[in-house]
Amino acid sequence: MTDIKKSQSQSSDKLLLILETISKNRLPVRLQDLAEKVGMTQSSVLRYLKALLSANYIYQEETTGRYALTWKICSLGENLNSPLGMRNIVSPFINRLAAALDLGACLVVNQLNQCMYLDCVDISLSPDRTLQYIGKRAPLHVTSSGKILLSSFSEAQLDEYIAACGLVKYTDNTITDRERLLEELAKIRESGYAIDDEECEKGLKCFSMPLRSYSGAIAAAISVFGGTERMTEDMMMNRIYPLLSSEIKIISARLGFEESSGRN
Repeated sequence: MTDIKKSQSQSSDKLLLILETISKNRLPVRLQDLAEKVGMTQSSVLRYLKALLSANYIYQEETTGRYALTWKICSLGENLNSPLGMRNIVSPFINRLAAALDLGACLVVNQLNQCMYLDCVDISLSPDRTLQYIGKRAPLHVTSSGKILLSSFSEAQLDEYIAACGLVKYTDNTITDRERLLEELAKIRESGYAIDDEECEKGLKCFSMPLRSYSGAIAAAISVFGGTERMTEDMMMNRIYPLLSSEIKIISARLGFEESSGRN
């Protein structure tokens, strides 16, 4: 039974390797070239290609005999590449973070140049405290998650954001100056995390890190938040940072990000 499972696993690995190799070719690929790239015999590769042809995940050019992916492969991504799909992946981690830290945790994406909260677990705050709930929105520049999302913007994109949305002041700590925001975003890119130091709401601090997808781009941010009395420097850097960064790596891998690819 163990040998059968091992053989099935190896077959799955080979099938995925063939799919990935075809996908990386800009043009349809020849059987012999494909076999060389995946390190398999042509007859072995051909067996997998026949299965993929039957399932309509690839096609073969009539004139050249070369192979390429069909758009059916895109349907797999479309089923996952949605806010709901991301929330399903991330939700268990949000709950685990909140429980482990006894703080709040949320998942945030950029929608129309605003933070949109896809998931949120509130453990630390009292019921009467203002809080962004699931589906609610907030400006990008006033939250730690929003600043994470802004850190992926080019300077031209940032200028477009400022022109369209402004840098509205919410508290005395809100960043309302373009140059200061640019400096803040540079620090975020270097450190890999962002802090909202009562910039959106007095008495509330947040610590965020980016989630990356298969493209290497920032797809979302996860934020841990709580009252200023809990969100001390020691708490953020020695408790939240190591735990959140560990969870971020797992989630990003499930979003298709490969750290070894060198993308950033």
